[in-house]
Amino acid sequence: MKHRIPLRPQLLLALMWPLACTAQDDAPSEEDIVTLPEVEVRDSREDIRPPAVELSPDRPVTTIGPEAIERRQAGTIFDLLKDVPGVAVDGGPRASGMKFNLRGFSDNEDVLFKIDGAVKGFEKYRFGSGVFIEPELLKAIEIERGPSLKSGSGALGGTISATTKSAADYLRPGERVGGQIKYGYNANSSERLRMVTVYGRPNGYLDLVASIARRDSDDIRLPDRSRLDLTATHSESRFAKATFYASDDLTLELSQTYYTSGPERAPYDATAGGAGSFGVVERSIEDTTTNLRMNYAPADSWIALRGTLAYETTDLDDVHRITQSRICVSPFLNLPPSSRIDRCDDAWRYAIWTAEVFNDTRYAIGELQGVLSVGYQGIRNSRDISRVTSRALTNAQSFPNGFNEAQPSGDKVSDALIVENAFTLGAFTFTPGARLDRYHVSAQGEARRRMIVAGQSPDIRFVKLSPAAALTWRIPHSDWSATVRYHEAFRPPLVDEYFAAGFQSASRCIKSEGNPNLGGVVTNPLPLYDPSGVGLPYDRALDLAPDNGICGALYRPQESSNHELTLAWMLPAAAPKDGRWQARATYYDIHTRHKLNSLANVGGAVGQPGKERRKGTELEISYDGLYWFSSLSWSQIKGQITNAVAGTDYVLYDAPGDTLSISAGLRGFDGRVEAGVRIRDIADRQAVEPSQPSECWRPGNGRVPGLGTNTVRLGTQYGVRLYDLFASWQMTRDTQLRFNLDNLTNETYCLQDGFAGAVGIQAPGRTAKLSVTMRF
Repeated sequence: MKHRIPLRPQLLLALMWPLACTAQDDAPSEEDIVTLPEVEVRDSREDIRPPAVELSPDRPVTTIGPEAIERRQAGTIFDLLKDVPGVAVDGGPRASGMKFNLRGFSDNEDVLFKIDGAVKGFEKYRFGSGVFIEPELLKAIEIERGPSLKSGSGALGGTISATTKSAADYLRPGERVGGQIKYGYNANSSERLRMVTVYGRPNGYLDLVASIARRDSDDIRLPDRSRLDLTATHSESRFAKATFYASDDLTLELSQTYYTSGPERAPYDATAGGAGSFGVVERSIEDTTTNLRMNYAPADSWIALRGTLAYETTDLDDVHRITQSRICVSPFLNLPPSSRIDRCDDAWRYAIWTAEVFNDTRYAIGELQGVLSVGYQGIRNSRDISRVTSRALTNAQSFPNGFNEAQPSGDKVSDALIVENAFTLGAFTFTPGARLDRYHVSAQGEARRRMIVAGQSPDIRFVKLSPAAALTWRIPHSDWSATVRYHEAFRPPLVDEYFAAGFQSASRCIKSEGNPNLGGVVTNPLPLYDPSGVGLPYDRALDLAPDNGICGALYRPQESSNHELTLAWMLPAAAPKDGRWQARATYYDIHTRHKLNSLANVGGAVGQPGKERRKGTELEISYDGLYWFSSLSWSQIKGQITNAVAGTDYVLYDAPGDTLSISAGLRGFDGRVEAGVRIRDIADRQAVEPSQPSECWRPGNGRVPGLGTNTVRLGTQYGVRLYDLFASWQMTRDTQLRFNLDNLTNETYCLQDGFAGAVGIQAPGRTAKLSVTMRF
């Protein structure tokens, strides 16, 4: 809605005075006066309740609105996505160990995350997605499964976009300034949330909001009442936003989100099922996102601009203690007692610039309606990583200049041009488009020096074209529509994959022949392909790897072809008493080729012959009315990994289990009281044997290649059925009470591991959450 600048009363009277004087001269007589019947004028928006969850009719996009966000009382943003089909969460249970999983894609490069248009990202071995924001600050979350031309490249799984609140989301009609305080308590972990928010609109041009929130908790409690070590948390979030309405056509928005946590004890390998097996650290996180957004849309013009300029930084510091780390004191170093290391620090700094601008031009040629979208996206991503121990000699020998060869520093720069045109003629809409990406990835620091010495280029450049097309048919005389969609996409290698080296790294080009620290063991730097990415015995005749063990330009981007069919039933918005139904079913078939973990020697040349295929179904149905509401979601993923060299197939063992989620609730007392129940049924799934014994897993007959000539057993991770209760009470106009009871029956189950498809850690037991919000 365009903002109108209000007229001051004095100016209004001055403008009306000449008209009033003229009217007095021609004042009608009493006989000429006609009294009209009284008419009540109401804003139609009051009669329409926006649905808690909004479904797009032609794309697999689900938008979670403020009502659903508040109803969940989530401790992290990951908890908000549990009822969205095709979405799962890997790792956990704290934010630093959680990763998004969309359609079975869970690598940090496979799922794009944005806050107010700013790209967030994090590359750290066995770490979470690097998404840190207080859920209470969010107005909406949009989940788009599958790649998108406009969201960004690399996101094979999809994009999650979060939108923060503005003062307009807090202010009631007629209010100009206000505030609220909120206190929340989680009985399972004794978590305490304290939040203060102030907001206002001092004039017709400016909208302001500021908020601060703090969370503190103990370790979570398992169903047997024991505590899960290393899960306590202490965090603080700050948020400020200013929206300037320069005119009816131009809006500017400046915002900043800030998050900090720790120092607190945490597992170094935060996503692993046996969290802490790689050591325990004292971890501190500081995350800041600053964002400037613009919308400029003059009336009756072909110009409709929207732009974003954002800068985000994430600083992570891990302090390792002696006897608690397998990373800084490697068993392969065989260090004598005289060379004892007391501690070492890992310092990680990420910085991402996001710049994008789009223009959407609407036009008509006879009966043909069109929307032409043209845009540019530029992302500048740099990371600087160092490791310094308490022993100078160790630093000089193993970590020169702080160089961490398993996690090298590097920059990734991308520029993209996007064109998409939606043609609508009658009941059909055809939307072709394309995205042209240009990438420049460069090694920095010691990794760059080693590559130059070896004669390798430390700068890798490539260009990729990604076409897409969709056709939507709105079935005449009905509320049904059908859409078919095709999209080519790619995922560039991580900085780790391009430039890592060393035995304990993600590198596929390790050379260990004659290395005394490895006991003379020789492994294959470029193995005959196997899907585990580790390898078969070494063969000198097939050795194509560089001497420094850095793969570099040997990698090529991973590619995919996405095919989708969507059938949607969307009733138009109605008054609350009538309610609103939404339903959507999507079937997808994704072909992935040149898998990054399949780098191998194929017939004397370097290749990536690995392939993958996954098929899935997603179903969403919801109803939102004045007196009751309900929703149902269901998702299923099946797939296989193909060993193109050996001619064998493996089950897609890192996909989540089939999931059914049903919720239903009632409203009463003029909407002041709400209560409902939620049921989530997660089926058994294929899983790799966990590194530690787990009651959530049973062995099976399947096997996948593992280290050297060994194989890893496949088995079954048990599913679970969970019951949740939720309720809210608007006690007064300014006071609201909310209550949630999660895992009502105190079920014992495990989360999905965030690494290699194994079984994750145990999930929390019964959890009661209570919050009170007061406005003033």
